[in-house]
Amino acid sequence: MKYWNGHIVMEDGEWKDLEGIWEDMLRYFFQETKQFKDNPEMIDIVVDENRIDIQHNRKPEGFNRDGKMRIVVPMSDKREFFIYRGVYNDEVRVITEKISGFLAKHDIKHSVEWNDMMLFKIKKRRR
Repeated sequence: MKYWNGHIVMEDGEWKDLEGIWEDMLRYFFQETKQFKDNPEMIDIVVDENRIDIQHNRKPEGFNRDGKMRIVVPMSDKREFFIYRGVYNDEVRVITEKISGFLAKHDIKHSVEWNDMMLFKIKKRRR
């Protein structure tokens, strides 16, 4: 099956509880998706913006800019995010599983769901 998005939902807690791992997770995401290899300063900018939000216990931006893959943090009361690519692709599954493994390694309890992003549901209805 091809995937549009991977949805990671973390157990209840505060965003600032992720301060110790969010930066490393973002860097791991960029490394695994091979984004910004020629522009590492861009990674630093995204990481710094997210770090400031996490330190102030705010929902982070994630990475929702032009790129091969994105980390979309939806407007909700949950600690959750989507790993998203604009087309069906098995790479979404691979990256989501790697990020899930990273979180598990750091004892962050979470669940993974597939293709349940609202945008996916809207596009599916249009077919």
